[in-house]
Amino acid sequence: METKYKSDYEDDFLEELQEYEYKEMFEKANNVVLGFVASTTATGAVPIPFADAPLLVGQQVAMMIAINKVFGFDIKRDALQSLAVAALGVGGATVLGKTVFSNIIKLLPGVGTVAGGAISAGTAGVITLALGKAYIEVCKAIKLGKLNQDALTKKEGHEMLKKAFKEQLKKK
Repeated sequence: METKYKSDYEDDFLEELQEYEYKEMFEKANNVVLGFVASTTATGAVPIPFADAPLLVGQQVAMMIAINKVFGFDIKRDALQSLAVAALGVGGATVLGKTVFSNIIKLLPGVGTVAGGAISAGTAGVITLALGKAYIEVCKAIKLGKLNQDALTKKEGHEMLKKAFKEQLKKK
């Protein structure tokens, strides 16, 4: 009888420890996202029209790499770039419209440059936040055994990230 009690206690302890570790991971991953939101917001404010797009995708992929490190995943940069581009593409007209609009405004000297930079900065921050939160959701699914890590870079992972990204964009 005593052994069963000890086993139950150990099982409960291990379960609580795992929950604590997961909670720590999720908090660290969210902090990574917030850091990159600040970074991409600054990049989006660059007053040169259309100069920020390649930089933003690079920063967003770097964010995904940093999130992977938090979760202990090793996924190649090219695969993450493909995932990011697929997710961003699903934002479609909303993302594209805001990006083009803000960059066209940047073409106007003076006030247009400032206003376009502000809109572009806000858009970059919102998109990065949505992508980061969506990617964390996918990483959680992997950690909890709902998605195989190998499936992340395949259709199943792409679809899960796209869906999570759409949901995150609706929240913003």
